[in-house]
Amino acid sequence: MRGASTITMQLAKLINKDNSPTLRRKIKDIFNAYRLEAKLSKKKILELYLNSIYFGSNSYGITSAARTFYGCELYQLSKEEILALSVVPRNPNYIVPADARYFRYPFNLPHFVNFLTNQFERSHQRLPYELHTTVDLEISQIAEGFLCDALEQAHGSRITNGALLLLDNSDGSVISWLGNGDFFDNENAGQIDGVLVRNQPGSSMKPFLYALAIEKDLIQPYSVLADVPSEFGSEKLYIPENFNNRFNGPVRMRIALASSLNVPAVSTLDRLGVKTYLEKLYELGFDSLRENDAGLKADLGLALGAGEVSLKELVPAFSVFVRNGNYFPLKYLAGGKTALKSADKTTARQLYSTDTARIIASILSDKGARALGFGYSQTFQTDYPSIFKTGTSNQYQNIIALGATKSYIIGVWMGNHAGNTVMGKTGSSLPAWVAKNTLDKIENRNYSLQGFPEPEGWHKERICSLSGLKAGENCKAVVSEYVKDGCKLESCSWHVRKAGSEEVQVIYPPEYQQWLRSRPDKGLIEYSQSPLTIITPKDEALFFYSSFNSQLQAIPFEVTGGAENTLTVYYDEEKFAEVNRPFIFSLPVERGEHSCRLLCGSEEVTLNFRVK
Repeated sequence: MRGASTITMQLAKLINKDNSPTLRRKIKDIFNAYRLEAKLSKKKILELYLNSIYFGSNSYGITSAARTFYGCELYQLSKEEILALSVVPRNPNYIVPADARYFRYPFNLPHFVNFLTNQFERSHQRLPYELHTTVDLEISQIAEGFLCDALEQAHGSRITNGALLLLDNSDGSVISWLGNGDFFDNENAGQIDGVLVRNQPGSSMKPFLYALAIEKDLIQPYSVLADVPSEFGSEKLYIPENFNNRFNGPVRMRIALASSLNVPAVSTLDRLGVKTYLEKLYELGFDSLRENDAGLKADLGLALGAGEVSLKELVPAFSVFVRNGNYFPLKYLAGGKTALKSADKTTARQLYSTDTARIIASILSDKGARALGFGYSQTFQTDYPSIFKTGTSNQYQNIIALGATKSYIIGVWMGNHAGNTVMGKTGSSLPAWVAKNTLDKIENRNYSLQGFPEPEGWHKERICSLSGLKAGENCKAVVSEYVKDGCKLESCSWHVRKAGSEEVQVIYPPEYQQWLRSRPDKGLIEYSQSPLTIITPKDEALFFYSSFNSQLQAIPFEVTGGAENTLTVYYDEEKFAEVNRPFIFSLPVERGEHSCRLLCGSEEVTLNFRVK
């Protein structure tokens, strides 16, 4: 009734990738069959055949069929079961053994399994019959439960996808890799691996920036940064704002990082330099920022996480702060292997000094320092030593939380693969909830209450909480902060007692003029001790004229410093006006190149700008 090809011919047909029903293909099968008969025994040919044919139910080969239909190894089959299986290849799509006991194959961590499989394929290595990974299935199931619960809570907020990566801090090995909450959620692209997808990480990148600034001696934990309205750039003007659209005036670096303030971060990157920062990020494994110059294009936005990176890059990088500055590449396979012969060849490297890493860990574990940005009731408060950092992309498409203890490092991303704005979730409380609860479970409360180690080359001093300088008798609020050994702090000059009075005045540096204008009760500005400086606009700024409401257009200037209380303004070398303090005025909008020269006593500054 059907063709009478031999077992050898059937095996030759299985080997041939060409399935076309042509005479040429049939001749090739005959030729291959002769080659098989010439080189192999009948027993070997039968073995290869049985290991290759289809038995139905997605089972290829007799060993797979034994597991699928009877849940056992091939050698455990009874005579009756062997006979039943021998009939199936006649028509595997319709014939099923009557006594079959279907085996339910485990379906755990499918995204991680796919990732490993792809790693072997890309390196042109065969996937071994047996592969031992570093993953802990029990912990992964715990983490998956929290991730799925959070996605359920976020139903209706456009949060349809989530991912989680959990590592062992001792060697960077993967404990859990969850690419999504539901692999079979086709409506929301559940098969996309969120651990590998690149998203804007938001403020979760700020610790790397501040750590490098400490290494370069640009700032210290006690340094005061100006959280005031600020402009950066010239033709491409960048005006960052904080999450709550408020400015906090002078803030210490510790608070600026822990409370995730934006303006101080951008100001720090502007001083540090984008290229210098990028070189450190490359060392930390952020290869995504290299491609198509993504990091350079993000420019100062890098301070706020404008460049797109993956959890696979972000999580191991964050762990340097609880590893004394050491970076470990990811490990996927048990036995100390990093992964594959052609992948992750980098070894552990010291990317930040031990003391810098410990200072950042101190800041990110400081519940009080977080209060300005997050309040005192925080999702990520734990009973054991831990550090956390959250991030939200600038358009609220992605919310991220990173957390670490002495033993573990975790990263959680939530959002949607469609890139839609997350509704009503402008913070990262849900990812932080997942990260914190997962760490709570795996720490098992068998943790040490001892905190993270102290920096060795630093000591603590009492400083003024406002000025960051050595606390004086007039300072109302005093805190302890790390000071590098051998560094002598100046005494606070911001708090001054009025002559013949017990009242203490606060004298701010001139860069706080604009911020203080709406808060006259906060203090005064000491102008005479600072050089004449133009706060806004920036030199070589570019403006655009519009015929719409042209009579209302003007170029605003704000100037601070100077020894005198009167400022003379020259517009294109013609005297324009004399201004009294505060030095605030406007120039007309006229197309062309212009200059503005300012005189205050013996001081002079000039600014150039263009109008198109």
